[in-house]
Amino acid sequence: MGESILILAFVVVVIGGIGSIRGALVGALLVGLVDTVGRTALPALFGAFFSPTVASSLGPTAASMSSYVLMAAVLFWKPRGLFPARG
Repeated sequence: MGESILILAFVVVVIGGIGSIRGALVGALLVGLVDTVGRTALPALFGAFFSPTVASSLGPTAASMSSYVLMAAVLFWKPRGLFPARG
């Protein structure tokens, strides 16, 4: 009951920086962009290597995972988020 939205909101807040409104906005835009581009580009990319049935099911799955990969990358390079809160 809303767990997927809650987890995605947590990813957005962690990427942007906990306590930062500007970071939350940038994090939401980044997560939305990565997810949308992944859902459009990855099935076509996987279609070159796998059968169309596998590519059509693997593409959206990999696009959903890309948000978490983005979060891991941001946490690796900037552990406090892109825009950490002042204070």
